[in-house]
Amino acid sequence: MNINRTFSLPVGLAIKLKAERNQSRTVSRAVEKYLNDREEFSPADIPIRQLLAALHARLECPDHLKAAILHELTKK
Repeated sequence: MNINRTFSLPVGLAIKLKAERNQSRTVSRAVEKYLNDREEFSPADIPIRQLLAALHARLECPDHLKAAILHELTKK
């Protein structure tokens, strides 16, 4: 069973959605994925550089680890 709802979308997103054949299914799948992903958060989903930067910024991170992390983050 489905129910109709009205929501506001940014114009650019609405234009992209208009190209979809079944807009309701697309929106339903996107909302379902968003809600499931919110509940099933895992640090494994975060890019390694972002994790390293967050760890480097923590005050309790030991200096020797900060040095190694900074070295890794500044490598090209």
